Amino acid sequence: MNEHLKVVEQIVQDIKDIKIQWATNIAKAAFEVIITESANQEFSSKNEYIDFVNKSMEILIAARPTEPMLFNWMDYIKSEMDKLKSENDVKKCQELVVHAAQFYLNLINETAERAVLNGLWVINEWDNVLTHCHSSSAIKTLKLHKIKWVNFKVYNTETRPLYQGRKTSADLIAAGIDTTMVVDGVAPFLMDESSWTDLMMDCVIIWCDAIKLDWGVINKVWSYSVWLSALYANVPVYIAWNLLKVDVHDKIQIERRESHEVWEDSPDWLNFLNFAFDKIPPKFIRGIITEFWIIKPRDIKKTIEEHYPWMKIKK
Repeated sequence: MNEHLKVVEQIVQDIKDIKIQWATNIAKAAFEVIITESANQEFSSKNEYIDFVNKSMEILIAARPTEPMLFNWMDYIKSEMDKLKSENDVKKCQELVVHAAQFYLNLINETAERAVLNGLWVINEWDNVLTHCHSSSAIKTLKLHKIKWVNFKVYNTETRPLYQGRKTSADLIAAGIDTTMVVDGVAPFLMDESSWTDLMMDCVIIWCDAIKLDWGVINKVWSYSVWLSALYANVPVYIAWNLLKVDVHDKIQIERRESHEVWEDSPDWLNFLNFAFDKIPPKFIRGIITEFWIIKPRDIKKTIEEHYPWMKIKK
């Protein structure tokens, strides 16, 4: 084992074991370990340190290849490291990388907060709101509407097979929000008036894991079913996220996970198809709540080029 990478490799294992989960938390853990290990370790030369940074980025990204924030962070760090070509002082190199990582970490926090604020108007009085899986930013968006004294109800899914919806329910209840958990299979039915008008959803608000270059959104599996039924019933769907989650490299694929998540003691020879995510076509989406206000999928590329020039979109 490379001793310089010992702590980084532990974070990598925690990500693989889902001890660290959810897109923003994974990205933050990656940036924070680069910051702390750059500051805490001694490196004999610039080359040794740069090798540490490159290898750290490589294994952190490999631990979660569906996380675009890590790819975009890598591009930003590399753009900053290009400034080191004429610099041989290893301490100055460490300072620059730490500063770049801290800047990006702050950028994640800042843009997430701005996106939350920009979504403040989407819930109306007495609305029924559906959310899926778990997102700290989605929770904050709902909390802000509660603080604004809007009366509304939230219906959140269990989010099988790992039941991330339980954390969502607990967080919403702690915030004093009227919350009802529904099994995943019921959620699409709540878009239709056949579910009785007092249970029919008025809007759907969900954070997302990534957005592809065709502007389709990758999110926790079951999202497609909810969005399809919402489109049919003309229920508005809002995606809340920041533009740092765009898959500008066009590398992210739909992840398949292990069968034991679904059935621990399953019969021999039984096959499983356990998608962790699915993809929502852009035509299903009413608006995308971003740090730069609410935009349409077609406006994403232009907005990225204007505000994040280091995110080079694949042609």
